[in-house]
Amino acid sequence: MTAALPQLDQAPPLTLPLRFFIAGLLWLLPALLALGWSEGAYPSLSLLIPLHLLTLGVLGNIMLGALLQLLAVLSGWRCSQPGWWTIGLWGGWQLGTLSLITAFLQQFSPFWLQLTSVLFAVVALHLATLLWQVWRLPTRDGSSRSLRMALLCLLLTLLLGGGMLQVLTGQLPLPLARLLVWHRLLAQGWVLLLIMAVAQSVAPLFLMTPPYPPAWQRHAWWGWPACLLLAAMSMARWPDQGGSLWAWFPALCFCGLTWQRLQQTRRHSEWLLPYWRLALGWLSVLLLLWPLFSWRMMPDWLGRLLGWGWLCGLALTLTLGMLHRIVPFLLWLDLKNLAPPRYKLPSLQDFISEQHARRNLQLWLGVQTCALCWIAYPLWGRWLLAASLLLLWGTLLHLGRQAWQRYHQIRHQLPVSDPTPA
Repeated sequence: MTAALPQLDQAPPLTLPLRFFIAGLLWLLPALLALGWSEGAYPSLSLLIPLHLLTLGVLGNIMLGALLQLLAVLSGWRCSQPGWWTIGLWGGWQLGTLSLITAFLQQFSPFWLQLTSVLFAVVALHLATLLWQVWRLPTRDGSSRSLRMALLCLLLTLLLGGGMLQVLTGQLPLPLARLLVWHRLLAQGWVLLLIMAVAQSVAPLFLMTPPYPPAWQRHAWWGWPACLLLAAMSMARWPDQGGSLWAWFPALCFCGLTWQRLQQTRRHSEWLLPYWRLALGWLSVLLLLWPLFSWRMMPDWLGRLLGWGWLCGLALTLTLGMLHRIVPFLLWLDLKNLAPPRYKLPSLQDFISEQHARRNLQLWLGVQTCALCWIAYPLWGRWLLAASLLLLWGTLLHLGRQAWQRYHQIRHQLPVSDPTPA
């Protein structure tokens, strides 16, 4: 089974994924400010705020934008009503995130919790519609199936989050701790399934790696969620007996297979490779420490390590690396659709250069070092980490503005096409 070839004519309008990417970048600023004011205790309300700003505001936006793009070019999903997705999915996501953070700041205010439930119910409706559309598509390769299952896990994560909000307001008499276990595991499923889909398609195309084994492409898309289900059931029944190890084995297989393929790449000088190696390094650390993780009782430093490793060590590292590739490609693709046939466009390097990508990797490595200080010494390490993230935020904002200005400059230079029909 080979990776799906991109269907570039199916790509959604440029503004749809870019809205999510820009929103994710803007949410990073309040996330790092909230991180600076958090004392770092796990779990605590002050840590919940930066945690959800990162998961919903930063990662959620960027990964949703990437998901919509991947569903179009890999699975053949056609975005026929971009306004519907912009208002309901993008707008509902931003307002729901803002409402949830306000509820946290207001000490779990029932009004804001209920408003958050309504807003994310709108988002869930759009995600369910999207899931229905893509599930009916004929594409059946490993990447497309992983994308569908990732979307299902995201929808269930959102619904469980809404259920927990109803429990907090007294509307549902359900055990909050059990819902939290399922919520966390499904969130992990959504993140890793999306990464699996990207790895199966993007790694062979851009990193020139061998394809994943056919058996993995056929079965990983359902094997990982099935193991998550077994882990959640085991942890609910025997919370202190290591039930999460059910989810450990497929993650270990993915990590080992991906390491092996990165070692066999035919492009050893590719600038994207260090991003993948750093992310897999974090995943390897998490897998080694997995037996120590207990969802109910864990030291504060271990909770911080778990949260940072999954969200920023693994997911955000790959997200930052792929953004340096995706954003120039989206800008170039939109210009290609506007330009006359055989018109020579600048390369992707003209929007974001390889030097910028490598320089931002060095900056991100500095952020990772500051994160280790925060994990070990949260009281003073939080400000060091927030300052390093602020520097990264300013650099990305400046780089994105330069790419956007270059896009408009090239667009204004395009020859005017003849409106007369042939």
